[in-house]
Amino acid sequence: MYRTQIGEKMADYRRKNGLTLREFSQQTNLSTALLSQLERNIGNPTLGILSALAEAMGMTVSELVEQKVENSEMILRREQRKTIVMHQGQAMYDILACDTCHANLELLLLTLEAGAETANGYSSHVQAEEVAYILQGEVTIDVDGERFVLREEDTMRILPGRKHCLWNHTEREGKILFVKSRV
Repeated sequence: MYRTQIGEKMADYRRKNGLTLREFSQQTNLSTALLSQLERNIGNPTLGILSALAEAMGMTVSELVEQKVENSEMILRREQRKTIVMHQGQAMYDILACDTCHANLELLLLTLEAGAETANGYSSHVQAEEVAYILQGEVTIDVDGERFVLREEDTMRILPGRKHCLWNHTEREGKILFVKSRV
């Protein structure tokens, strides 16, 4: 699960240094009530509070708020995948990567039935760049009004802000792997 563990880091620091909440309060110039809440992961500390905590604990603010993600949390089992169904099931996106740490990367598998399109009109991602890799079949991609036929194992990079749509112009199901990176 995604979460920073500021409270755990504070409690560990106090334990290792033999500090009471009151002593830690004096060290940070923060109230014992606030420190108690933060140790229980209650509330949203301001940048000033985070700075005071980090300085007292001998670390940077980024080290203090750094999230702990277990390797096992990075696995997304097939049965756990989310699927986005569009156009009466003719286009389906399977989300292939877990979003445990709110990464800037998405991995999607698009399944396009014969004759199906990805959208009514174009889609465009101002804050994202995409790479489409054709796993199976043959599809036509329209990028800003230019059409290209992509075949199995072809790749196309789609830059941010470029309007695009795909359609399967064949009688065979198409599978396209998308890697989407936020910029």
